[in-house]
Amino acid sequence: MTKPFKVESPFATLTIGNDLRLSSEGFNAVEGVRTFGDLRAVLRDRPEPRLPRDTVLYRMYRLFTRPSEARLFKARDLRHDITIMAPLCLGSEPNKTLGHYHPLTPEGLSYPEVYNILHGRARYLLQKEEAGEITDFISVEAREGDALIIPPNYGHVTVNVGEEPLVMANLVSDRFMSAYEGYVRMGGAAYYLLKDGELVANGRYGTVPKPRHALPNFKVSKDLYSDFLSCPGCFAYLNHPLRLGGLGKL
Repeated sequence: MTKPFKVESPFATLTIGNDLRLSSEGFNAVEGVRTFGDLRAVLRDRPEPRLPRDTVLYRMYRLFTRPSEARLFKARDLRHDITIMAPLCLGSEPNKTLGHYHPLTPEGLSYPEVYNILHGRARYLLQKEEAGEITDFISVEAREGDALIIPPNYGHVTVNVGEEPLVMANLVSDRFMSAYEGYVRMGGAAYYLLKDGELVANGRYGTVPKPRHALPNFKVSKDLYSDFLSCPGCFAYLNHPLRLGGLGKL
């Protein structure tokens, strides 16, 4: 349980309850939740940490928009989401997301995604898989105000490395469903991030490249929501990754 708190952003005041539930006047969203039971298959520790299966690890608020502005996102086939992650440990690991890949666009590259930290600290773990092997693994640390484009053809896991809840927004195409099966089948990402910051290889992958570290690769003017409303066409690359050009390189 965490104390209720507020996150002030140019686009809204977000109120987070002690159960990680989000409320914000004038906004609608579709809520989803991930519990300890949902993530057991991707954790490093065996035996499992002693947490009830229904312990809430994070909540997702998809299509988080004002009704009057929702059509602008829908017209571009884009989705604005908010995710709130608890500050707890899963054995030797900080709290993390399940991990997922995006499918390919008609251009032959997978759909990118952009994140913006609204509160807290995160480590993003990105991995590129080619012909069944991991060919690149990148760790990116981000703090409040930082933003990151997940480049095409990279799967990703988000880790809450702070001592308070992590609140992040994202913009992503609404034309696909994320694919979680690869992470579940392999028991997590190619590397596990431990509480002390060490990256430990996941033996199920066999030989993997040495992790490399990168800085956040994107700048927001205000926040993703406000920036989209100011320039919807500026985010066309989320459905057409060839338009990224040099943007999003790590």
